[in-house]
Amino acid sequence: MHIAAPERLITLTTDFSTRDGYAGAMKGVIRQTAPLALVEDITHDIPPGDIRAGAWALRTAARFYPRGTVHVAVIDPGVGTSRNALVAVADGQFFIGPDNGLFSWVFNESRDPRAWRLSDRSWRPDQVSNTFHGRDLFAHAAALMVQEGEVMAVCGDPINPILEPWATAQTAPDPGEVVHVDHFGNVITNIRLPAGAVSESWSVILPRQDVHLKGLHRTYGDVDEGDCLALTGSHEFLEIAIRKGSAAKKLGVETGDPVETHLS
Repeated sequence: MHIAAPERLITLTTDFSTRDGYAGAMKGVIRQTAPLALVEDITHDIPPGDIRAGAWALRTAARFYPRGTVHVAVIDPGVGTSRNALVAVADGQFFIGPDNGLFSWVFNESRDPRAWRLSDRSWRPDQVSNTFHGRDLFAHAAALMVQEGEVMAVCGDPINPILEPWATAQTAPDPGEVVHVDHFGNVITNIRLPAGAVSESWSVILPRQDVHLKGLHRTYGDVDEGDCLALTGSHEFLEIAIRKGSAAKKLGVETGDPVETHLS
């Protein structure tokens, strides 16, 4: 497997928000070690400790960055415990963060991914906190990679990362589940529909809510304001939405709820 050289571009995905300065501290550490690095935020608005939401954000955004981009992701409720810290390569991009399922979507949808424990050298030498690995380990490791131009600068032993079952695509009519609720209240599942599926022959069922939707639509404007619909979203999965409303709130849907599809 050929491993591309890291580029200067580093992205950050965290549950830190921008209120307390934690994200800024990570950027400062990167600047100290790799002053020419370009740092971009994917998001800092992941709900606290929500590994599933963080994994989905990475799936949504990371693949659109150039090969060689270094993605640092820190949603880490197990910080300071025995959980592994890893660096990984997948489809020519690099990922650094806690080994807690956060990279499940990235690994499950990539070709020949590889992962290693972060080496002892990855720690920031002048300060090590048991509660802020984002600053003292992950940000510093990313900066070392960018500065030295190779992933092996921070690699330890190879590992098999934790991969969660919820980060697995299902193909309709196999059942699936809700994997994410976005900012608009759209309900995103892990079910892939056949290419170009826009048909009255399909029905979508939310068993827990006793909701039955007939037909698949092309876009939100196909229904009247306030109406519920099912369609294939930009993420390529089945989505349940309400035009100008929150489907999750109106229907009482939560992440992990079962979803069924039927073709008559």
